Amino acid sequence: MNIAIIGSNGFIGRHLTQALLKDPNNKVFLFGKNSTSFFKDKLPYTKIDLTDATQVNAHFASIDVVYYLASESIPSTSWHKPMLEIELNLIPFIQFMECISQLNVKKLAFVSSAGTVYGANKDKVGEDAAKSPFSPYGITKLTMEYYLNYYTIKYGIHADVFRVSNVYGPGQDTSKGLGIINTFLEHIIRTAAVTIFGNGENIRNYIYIHDLAELLTLSVISPLSSSNTYNLSSDDTLTINALVSIMKKVVDEDFRIHYKEMRESDNSIIVLDNTKIKNALPGFRFTTLEKGIEQTYKSLKGQLLKNN
Repeated sequence: MNIAIIGSNGFIGRHLTQALLKDPNNKVFLFGKNSTSFFKDKLPYTKIDLTDATQVNAHFASIDVVYYLASESIPSTSWHKPMLEIELNLIPFIQFMECISQLNVKKLAFVSSAGTVYGANKDKVGEDAAKSPFSPYGITKLTMEYYLNYYTIKYGIHADVFRVSNVYGPGQDTSKGLGIINTFLEHIIRTAAVTIFGNGENIRNYIYIHDLAELLTLSVISPLSSSNTYNLSSDDTLTINALVSIMKKVVDEDFRIHYKEMRESDNSIIVLDNTKIKNALPGFRFTTLEKGIEQTYKSLKGQLLKNN
C-alpha cells in the first residue's frame, strides 16, 4: 500500500511514520513545507505546495491513502486573525482535495481537533454529539470535515476523521503554543514554575503520542472503502490542577504555580467519549498518564543535559 503523510516533519507526523513502517507492506512517502526531512534520506521526501496542481498530480497519482496533518495555526493565534484560517488552512485543503479527487486516492485520514470542534460541553461527547465551535480554529477544522463529506459523496474518496485530544510526549515542539503537558514540564525543568490560565479547573482529555500514532494506523488496516469519525483520547480526563498534582509526584524539581487570566480562545470543559475507537481496536491499551508524563519528563531532561 502506498501511503502519503502531509506534515511528516511535525510531532504527530514523525511518530505516525514510525508506526506505519512497522508493517513492511507499507510504502510511505513523506511531504512537508521544509526543504529537508526529519528522516534525512531514509524515506522518499518532497517539499510540496499543496496549491500547486502540477506537483500534487505528479506525486499523488499512485497513492492509496493520504494522511493530512498540515496546519498553519493554533487556537490562540486564529482567535485574533480569523482570516488566516481561511487563507492558510481551508483554501489549500480544498485545492488539494480538488486535485486528488481526479486521481486514484482511495482514502484520506484527517487529523481534526476534539478540543475545539465540539465547543464547551459539560456532558461526555461522542462523535455524533452536537458541534458548537467558537474559535476560528475549530470552525475551520469542522468545515474541513464537512468538505470531506462532500468529496466522499461526489467523488467516492473515503475519509477517516480523527478528532484528537491534547497530545503529549517526547519530541513535541512547544514553541508554537501547543502541548500543555510538554510546556509545563519544560518550564518546570528550566524555571521551576508553571503558569496556568484561569483557575486551573478547566477539564481536558489527554493522549500519549505513541498511542495516538498507533490508533491513526487504523485508516490503513481498516477497509479503504469505509469512512469513519473517531474521538482519539485516552481514559484520562481531569482538571489542569489535577494534572499538575500528578507532575509533582513524577518530577524531581520543586516548582511554583502562577495563575493568570483565562484566555478567550480556551475551551473551559471537554469530556470525550472514546468508546468507538476502543471498540474498533479492542486489544489496545492506553499508556497511563503517570507513565506518559514520566517518559516525557525523562526525555526532556535528557535532551536538556545533552544540549548543555
